[in-house]
Amino acid sequence: MSTAHRVVVTGMGALSPLGRGVDALWSGLLAGRSGIRRLEGLDLTGQEVDFGGQVPNFDPSDILEAKQIKRLDRFSHLAIAASVEALTSAGLPARLSDELALGTATIIGSGLGGATTLFEQALNYGEKGAGRVSPFLIPGAIGNMAAGEVAIHVNAQGPSFGPVSACATAGHAIGEAYETIRRGDAERALAGGAEAALHPVVIAGFNNMRALSRSGSSAAGGDPAAASRPFDSARDGFVMSEGAGILLLERLDLALARGATPLAEIVGYGASADAQHITLPAPGGYGAVRAGRRALEKAGRSGGEIDHVNAHATSTPEGDKAELDAIRTILTGAADAGSAASAGRAQLRASITATKGNIGHTLGAAGALGAAATICAMRDKRVHATLNLSAPDPLVGALDIVTGAPRDQEVALALVNAFGFGGQNAALLLAKWAGR
Repeated sequence: MSTAHRVVVTGMGALSPLGRGVDALWSGLLAGRSGIRRLEGLDLTGQEVDFGGQVPNFDPSDILEAKQIKRLDRFSHLAIAASVEALTSAGLPARLSDELALGTATIIGSGLGGATTLFEQALNYGEKGAGRVSPFLIPGAIGNMAAGEVAIHVNAQGPSFGPVSACATAGHAIGEAYETIRRGDAERALAGGAEAALHPVVIAGFNNMRALSRSGSSAAGGDPAAASRPFDSARDGFVMSEGAGILLLERLDLALARGATPLAEIVGYGASADAQHITLPAPGGYGAVRAGRRALEKAGRSGGEIDHVNAHATSTPEGDKAELDAIRTILTGAADAGSAASAGRAQLRASITATKGNIGHTLGAAGALGAAATICAMRDKRVHATLNLSAPDPLVGALDIVTGAPRDQEVALALVNAFGFGGQNAALLLAKWAGR
C-alpha cells in the first residue's frame, strides 16, 4: 500500500458518562470509576429501570449559540462538541477553510438519532394538534443530522453521511471513513457516533424486550454502578447510556506534511452480517469472526499477532457469550468456535477489556469510545481493567480479560469490536504509530 493511502488517527473527541473529553474518559477508566447512576430529569414513573449513563454537567453553550442549542437535538450537541475536541487535539482549527474544508469528510452515525425530539413532538401533536409541531422536528430527529450539523459547524465540505447500524454504527462510520480516505475521496474525516436516546419511551422499549439490566434499579435495591457486568456470570443485560466519540482520520502523508504526530494507524476494517436474528448473535459469533478476519486480511496480519481486544461486551447473556467464542476463534486462527475451545493458553496472549463496565452502552457511539480507549492504551502502554467482573463466565476459559486494576502492557496491534441489533458487525484493526 502506498504511503498516500495509509490512514492515521491524529485527533480524538469524547463525551461519556465519565465526563467531557478524552482525558475524562481515560482517567475514569484507569481509576475504575463508574459513570452509571440514577437517571435525572426523566419521568420514569412505573418503569422497572431508573438508572443509566448520562454525560454529566454538559453545557454546549461554549460552542453553540442559544438558538442552535434550542433547535438541535442533544445527540447533535454531543457530536459537535466531540468533533471540535478532535480537531483541536489534532492541531487543526475548529472552523476549517480553503483546501482543509474541501478535503474533510464527516461520517458520523447514530443508532436512534434525535429520539427525544421525535417523542416530545409526538406528544405535542397529541396534546395540542398539528399546528404546534415544531418545524425543527425533522432536521432535529433524523439520524444523519449529526454528520450534517458537524459539517456545517466546522465547514467540512467533503463527503458527509451517517451510517445507521444500531450499536455497530460508530465502528462502521470509522471503517467507512478509513475506506473513503484510502480510495482518495477525502483527505481527512471526522468519524464516529453520537447517541442521546435516554427517553422514557426508549428505556421502556429496550426493557420490555428484556435487553436491559434491572439489577441496579431502585425497586431491586441494587447499585447502578455495579449493573453493567461484561463477561460476568451475573450479567443480566446492558445499561443504556448516552455519549459521543469522534476520531479525526487523516491521510498519512498529509498529516506528516503539516507536522502532526499520529496517535495510531488504522490498518484494517471488516464488516459482516449474521443474517440470523434481529437481536440474537449468530451461534459461535460467526459473523463477528468474519468481520475480524476481514480486517486482519486487509492488514496482512493474523489473529495471533493481536496484542489487545477492546470487546463490544454489552453485558447481555447471549451477546457476551457469542463474543467470547468469536474472540477465541480469531486469536487462535481456528476454523470455528468448537475448534477454538480446545486451544492452549499460549495461543491466547492478547489482553481483553470491556469499556462498557464503566460507561454502560452508548449504542451508536460505542465503537468510537472503545477505539479512543484503545488508542489511549497504545499511547500510555496501559490497559484499563474490566469493571464489575468478579465471577467470570466459565466460557472465558483461557482468555486473558484484564480485571481488578490496570495492566502495564505494550499494545502494538489491537482489535476493536462493534456489533448491532440486526446482526450487523464491524471490526477495526489499529496499530500503534511507530514512525513511517
